[in-house]
Amino acid sequence: MKLKDLYSKPIGRAVNPAVSATKFDAETERIEIQEYVFTDEIINGLYRILDAIKNNQPYDHVGIWIDGYYGSGKSHFLKYLDYCITPETQEDALGRLLEAVKAIDPLDEKHNISFDYDSLLTISNWLKKATIDTCIFNLETSYDNSTDKKKAFLHVFWNEFNGKRGFNKFNITLAQNLEKPLQEKGVFEQFKQRIAEEGGDWEDASMAADMIDNELQMVLDIAKELAPSLDTESIRERIIKRDTNMSIDRFGMELASYLKDKGDDYRLILLADEVSQFINKERDRYLNLQEIITKLSEACQNRVWVVCTAQQDISEIMDDCHVTEERDKEGKIKGRFEVKVSLKGTQPEVITQKRILDKKDEVKDVLGNLYDKEKAAFGLQFKLPNSYEAYNTKEDFIAYYPFVPYQFKLIMQVFNSFLNLGYVAKEVKGNERSIIKVIHSTAKQQAEAELGKFISFDELYNNMFEEGLQARGHKAVTNATDMAQKYDRDPRLAKRIANILFMICNISQTDQLVFPATVDNITSLLVNNMETPRLTVKQEVEKIVEFFCDNNIIRREQGKQGAPDTFSFYSEEEMKVAQLIQSQTVDNNTQAEQLKEIFFKYFSSLKNKEQYLTRTFSVGASINQRQFFGSNPDVLVEFNMDNDYASADELAIQNQPNRLVFYVGPLFREQKRLYNSFYWYCQVSRYMATPVPNEENANTRKEFSKRADEVFTTLITPGFHKILDTCSVISGLTVIDDTELGNKRGNDRFHEAIQKHLSNIYTKAGLVNYSVFPRTTDALRKAILRPVNPGEYDGMGATLTEAEHEMDIYLNKQFAEVNVADIVAKFAKAPYGWDAICTLYVVNELVRRHNRDYSYSNNPNVETNIVANRIVSETNKFTVRQAKAISPEIINQFIAAWKDIFGVSDVFPSNDSTQLFRLCREPESDSSLANKSKAYRKIEAEIAAYPFAQPIRDAIDLFENWLGERDPQTFFMAVIDKRQEAHELIDRCKEVVQFTHDQLPVYQQMLKFATENDYNFPFVPADYQDRVDEILKIKTDTWPIGANLRKYIKVQKELKVVLDEVREGLRDKIRAAYNEQFDYLEQVCQKQGLPTSILPDRQNTIDVKTTPTNILVLQNTISDDQFYQKQIEHILDEANKKAASSASASGGASGSCSTGSSTTGSGTTPKPKVRQASLQTKTKLPLTTEEDIDHYLNGLKQQLLKLLDGGNSVMIVK
Repeated sequence: MKLKDLYSKPIGRAVNPAVSATKFDAETERIEIQEYVFTDEIINGLYRILDAIKNNQPYDHVGIWIDGYYGSGKSHFLKYLDYCITPETQEDALGRLLEAVKAIDPLDEKHNISFDYDSLLTISNWLKKATIDTCIFNLETSYDNSTDKKKAFLHVFWNEFNGKRGFNKFNITLAQNLEKPLQEKGVFEQFKQRIAEEGGDWEDASMAADMIDNELQMVLDIAKELAPSLDTESIRERIIKRDTNMSIDRFGMELASYLKDKGDDYRLILLADEVSQFINKERDRYLNLQEIITKLSEACQNRVWVVCTAQQDISEIMDDCHVTEERDKEGKIKGRFEVKVSLKGTQPEVITQKRILDKKDEVKDVLGNLYDKEKAAFGLQFKLPNSYEAYNTKEDFIAYYPFVPYQFKLIMQVFNSFLNLGYVAKEVKGNERSIIKVIHSTAKQQAEAELGKFISFDELYNNMFEEGLQARGHKAVTNATDMAQKYDRDPRLAKRIANILFMICNISQTDQLVFPATVDNITSLLVNNMETPRLTVKQEVEKIVEFFCDNNIIRREQGKQGAPDTFSFYSEEEMKVAQLIQSQTVDNNTQAEQLKEIFFKYFSSLKNKEQYLTRTFSVGASINQRQFFGSNPDVLVEFNMDNDYASADELAIQNQPNRLVFYVGPLFREQKRLYNSFYWYCQVSRYMATPVPNEENANTRKEFSKRADEVFTTLITPGFHKILDTCSVISGLTVIDDTELGNKRGNDRFHEAIQKHLSNIYTKAGLVNYSVFPRTTDALRKAILRPVNPGEYDGMGATLTEAEHEMDIYLNKQFAEVNVADIVAKFAKAPYGWDAICTLYVVNELVRRHNRDYSYSNNPNVETNIVANRIVSETNKFTVRQAKAISPEIINQFIAAWKDIFGVSDVFPSNDSTQLFRLCREPESDSSLANKSKAYRKIEAEIAAYPFAQPIRDAIDLFENWLGERDPQTFFMAVIDKRQEAHELIDRCKEVVQFTHDQLPVYQQMLKFATENDYNFPFVPADYQDRVDEILKIKTDTWPIGANLRKYIKVQKELKVVLDEVREGLRDKIRAAYNEQFDYLEQVCQKQGLPTSILPDRQNTIDVKTTPTNILVLQNTISDDQFYQKQIEHILDEANKKAASSASASGGASGSCSTGSSTTGSGTTPKPKVRQASLQTKTKLPLTTEEDIDHYLNGLKQQLLKLLDGGNSVMIVK
C-alpha cells in the first residue's frame, strides 16, 4: 500500500491555504465548506455571532470583532459565517456545523463547547426562514484612496450598501443622486434597459464609469426622459464635482429607511475583512468606525451588524492609534464591539491533520497494526527533548502518520525564526497557512512511498524552502550544501544533515535551549524508517558534523554541566569573521589579562592583602611575567604557565622564599582542547578591539563575542578550575604535599596554600597570636590603661613571655634609646610577622614590668594616658630606654603620706610605681589629684565671694604644684615632704566643704541680714549697739564656721526682735496720725458740701504707709503734712469746681435778657471763694509768759484778717 492510498481526500488535489474573502466561484465555495475544520474555538465563535444576530436584545451595539494572528484563518472563518447565512450555501455550511457539534460528546472533557446542539439547531431553523443580506468585502480593495481618510469606513460601507441595493458601488455621488431617485420613481430598470439600447451595459461598473466620464449628457437625457421632474443640471454639477453630503447620520437614516418595510427577521450584515490593516494606526479611521457602529445601533434597532476581522484586539488598535485622550472611555469604546471572537488559540497542526492527513476508514486498522508492530521502536528511534512528542497513542499515530507530531511544532519554530532572520518572505510563517502548505507539499512528494515509510524532518525542507528562500537565506545555506557535495562517503546524507543543521541551528535562542542541535537530536530528525539501527545513523552523523566543523561550516559548542555538545551554523559573514579571528596574534599580556579574570575569580580571596594570624601582609601576583597588585609585596603568588622544568621539585630549587607558585603549565599544555580554545578566545578578544567596518560585521561580532563568552564559561573556565585544583603548589623552596592541602578546591585550596606559605616564612608569628593580645587600637588603649594588679609581675608572672623575651633580646643589643617605630618595623618582618598593635603591646608590657621606660618627643616619664592615646598615631615620637627603679621604701612612705593627708585607709590597688604615679594624677582614677582638684574648683566657684574660701584655693595650688612634677620619684618625694602641712590644709578644706554643703544657706541668710539692715541698725537702742557691731563682723570673718556661726545666729535673733519692736512703735504712730488726719478731712468735706468719697481709702492708705521695713522710711512717714496738704488742695479744687458750676447754672436761667454775668458786671453778686493759705507760725523767741502767748496769738489773728479781705473764705493748709 502506498502512502497516497491512506488519505481520505486525494493528496494530489489543489489545496489553497490562503482564503480570499471576495472569491466566490462554485468550486471555491465547495472546497471551503467541505474542508473547513471545526475546532472548539471556531464552533463557539460561530455560535456566538449567529446567536447575537438572531436575538439582538442582549446587545447595545452591533459591532462584532474577530481577531487572530496572520494566517490564523480569520478570512476563512468570515467566509464560513457568510456561507451559514447566504441561502445558496446555507444548507451545506449549517449542515456541516451541526454535524460537528452533534459529533462532540458533552461529557468529553477534551472539548469546551459553550452551548448545546438544540440551541444551534434553533438558530439554524431561524436562519433558514429569516431574510438576511450580507456584504462581504476586503477594505483595502474596496476603498477609493482619493476620498477623505477621516470618512474611510463610511465611504466603503456606503458603497457596499449601494452595491447590495443594485446601485453603483464605486461612485456614491452617482448612486445617491441619479440611481436612487430613478429607483424611487420606479424607472431604474427602464433606465438600464434604455442604456442597453444605446449600446451600453449599466450593470458593468467600469462601463458605467466610462459613460459618466465620456457620455454624461446622454445618460442624463435618458434619465430626464424617464423622469421629467429630475433636476438634471443639479445632478450633472454634483456628479462632476463628486459632491455628496456624506455623514454618519445620513448613512444611518438611509439604512433605517431601507429597513422600514423589511420585517423583524430581516438582517443586513456587513462583513469587513482585514480591518486592522485598513486602519493602519490612523486614529481618524478608527474613530470613524466606532462612530458608525454607535449610529447603526441607534438608528437600525440592531438589524444591521458590522463584522470585522483584525490581527489585533481592540486595545492594541487603540494603542497603535494613540487614542490616549480616550483612555478613560476605553471600556465604552470596546463596548461598541460586544461580540468578540479570538482565533489566536487555534492549533495549526490540528487544522492541518484534519484537512490534509485525514485517513480513510478502511485503512485505520492497517495503520493500527503498524503502530502495534513498531511502537516499541518509537522510543528508541525518536529520542526527543521533553516538550517534543512522537506518538503517544494509536489514535495519534493514525492521525499524523507518515508525519511525526514533533515536526509540526519544530517546523513552526523554523518558519518564525527564518522570517525574523529575513531568510523567507512574510508569507512563510509558522501559522496555519504555512503549515498546511508545507505538509501538503511534502505529502504529495512522498505519495508513492510504501507503507512503513516515515517522513523525516529534513524532507520538510522541500521546494517550499528552496523556492521561498530569500537571497540572505540562500547565502547562509549554500556553503553548507556545497561542502556536503565534497563529503566522499555519503554526500546525499551530508546534504540532508546540512539542511537539518540549517533549520535547527537558526531557530530562536529560546527554542534552541529546548531543542539544541546535538548529535542525538540530528539523528532523530533523520529517522525515516524503523529498520535502520539508530546507532549506525548516529555514527555517520558524528563523522559528518565533524567534517563540517573542520571546514568552518559549523562550530562545536561545549555542553554545560554534562550536557552534550551542540553545533551552530556559520553564515557567510561569520565565516569571514572566523578567518579574521584566526589571523590575530596573541601576546603574553593578552593571555595574562584573560587568565587573571579566571584565576582571581576562582581564587576569590586572592587580593592585595592576606591576613595571617595577627598581621595583614601585602600580596602580589604574577601571570606570564605580568605583575598585579603593585611591586615589592611581602608575598608573591605566581601562576607559572610554562613547562620548562622536569618536575615541581626542580622549580622549587630555583624558587625564591617569598614566592608561592601554582605550577599550571604542564597540565595546561597537556589539554590540547583547552589550550586551543583559550588561544581562540584570546584571538576573539583581540579581534573585538579592531574597527567595525559595517553594521553586518557589527552584528556578527556580537555573535562571536557571545559564543566566545560561552566557550569561556563552559570550557575554558571549568578547565582552568580543574587545573588549579590539581596542579603542584610550591612554597618557597618546598613543594607542598598534596596531603597538606587535602581535598580542598577553589578558594579553599588557595587559602590553605597561602596560609601554609605564610607559616613557612613567618615562623614566630604565633608568639603574639593569643587572646590576651589586642587586635585593635581601642583594645590596645584599654590594655595600656589597665591597672597593674598587686603581684601581677611577681612569682610566675616575673618571667618574660616568649614574645617579650624576643623583644628584650633585640633591645639589649641596641644602644641607648630605641625608636618605637623601628621596633614595629623590625618585628613586622620575617621571621616574626607581628601586627603593629601586637608589637606595641609587647613594648608596653616591658614598660609595665619596669624593664623599659617611654620617652615622648624627648620628654621622659610620659603619662600613661598620652601613651594610650598617641602611641599608634605618633609611633615615631616614642622611644624606649632602660627603666630607673624606685625603691620600695619611697613607695611605702608615699602611700603612708597619701593616707595621712587625705584621711583614707585604702588607697590604690597596686604598689607599682608607674601605676601609682598614673592613679595619683590622671582623671581615670577616682582618687587622683586631677579629680580632687576638679572637685575643689567646683566648690571654689560656689564660694569664691566669701572670705572662708581661702583653704580651698590653697589646696588647689598645692595639687597643681604636685601635678606639675613629671618624674615619678620627684612626685612621690614632694608628697612625702608636704605630709604635715598638707594634712592640716586638707582637714580645713574638709570643714569648708562640709560647711558649704550643710550651712551655706544659713551663712548666706546671716550675711543678707547684716547687709540689708545697714540703714536700720542706727535706730537700735544704745544698749544693743554692741550686738550690731558683732553681727557686722560676719562680712569679713574668714572662719564663720562651727561656734562662730552659732554666735552669729544668736545675735541675729536678738537684733531681729529689737528691730521689729522699733518698727511696730513707728507703725502705731503712723496709724494714729493718719486716722486723725482722715477725721479732720472728712469734716472739711462736709463743711464744703462734698462727699467723703473724694478722699483716698483710709485703710489702704494706712496699710501702704506702714508696710516698709526700713525704719528711716517709717519714721519719715509719721509726718503727714505733705499728705494733708495734698488732700486739702484736692478738696478745695473740688469745692471751686462746684461753685463755678452753680454760678454757670444761675446765669443760664436769666435767658436772653441778660447782658452779661461776671464778677465786674452790674446787678450780679460774685460768690465768695475759699482761699488756701499758709500762716507764719514760727516764733523768733521762746514763749515764756501768758503775755507772750497773747502777743503770738494776736499776730496770727492779724494774718487771718488780712486773708479774709474781699469776702473770701480761707483754708489754712500749713
